[in-house]
Amino acid sequence: MRRLLTILRYVFISPELLVCVSGLAFFVFLPAQFVWLSERIGTQAELLKYFGLLPVGLFVYDSTVAKSILMPDSDKRGYFQKWEDYEDFKSGCMVALGYAVLFGITGVACFFFDWKTPSAHQSAFLLTSIAGA
Repeated sequence: MRRLLTILRYVFISPELLVCVSGLAFFVFLPAQFVWLSERIGTQAELLKYFGLLPVGLFVYDSTVAKSILMPDSDKRGYFQKWEDYEDFKSGCMVALGYAVLFGITGVACFFFDWKTPSAHQSAFLLTSIAGA
């Protein structure tokens, strides 16, 4: 039960959730600015749609860094894994990787959008996935 509460705390009190909520709020309250941005991106559609793949690369980097932090090579005796707050720390890392997967999926979805026809959700997804990653 304690671990579930820790995971929920990391899910709801995190900068990643702030990025998701702010991206949604900007999409709802300022859609004209996102349409304007999509029109500007539409002039460079083939080049800029690949920016959606940036969160996937950042997820790969995050996962290798998380592995090296959670299981360091220099800790042969496992002192870090025996630390009393290690499980909480590990839960935070796993939640962050979960958010990285979410932003990566959103970035891949942006790759398949038709950037020649402007739409507010395209830019909102792209900016949120890049900022969150």
